[in-house]
Amino acid sequence: MRVATALLLGLAAPSIALACPGKGDTTTASAHVDAASPDAASCAKKAALVGSACSYSTGMMASRVLEQGKDFTYTGTLRKADEPLASKVAAPYTVGPDSIRVIANEVVETASPDARTTWTGKTLEVDGVRYFVVTGFEKVSV
Repeated sequence: MRVATALLLGLAAPSIALACPGKGDTTTASAHVDAASPDAASCAKKAALVGSACSYSTGMMASRVLEQGKDFTYTGTLRKADEPLASKVAAPYTVGPDSIRVIANEVVETASPDARTTWTGKTLEVDGVRYFVVTGFEKVSV
């Protein structure tokens, strides 16, 4: 009987002590949440940027461009693209004289396309289309 009582107290006592804080316990819990920075590999969330394109295809192409592409910088504004791509990749803007397609990612979503800006990122040509994934930008003061 003594062994059973000792065993029962040995198992129950620690959990009872941890389960209920004392009456005068002033412990407080706090959490700090940082806002996530825009992800260049993630498709934009705004329907105006994605349109009828596929967010999955857009994210996959953005990842591919980031992995295989070359560094690229462009200074200027983003121009609206004339038509959606057959690839279903959301690329609603173009840059440069070659009309490089700008993939609609979370970074582009936070920018103003009409402002003169220096856009940095990666570019890659896939099936005759040159894609640009923006990883950062800085407004140019005039």
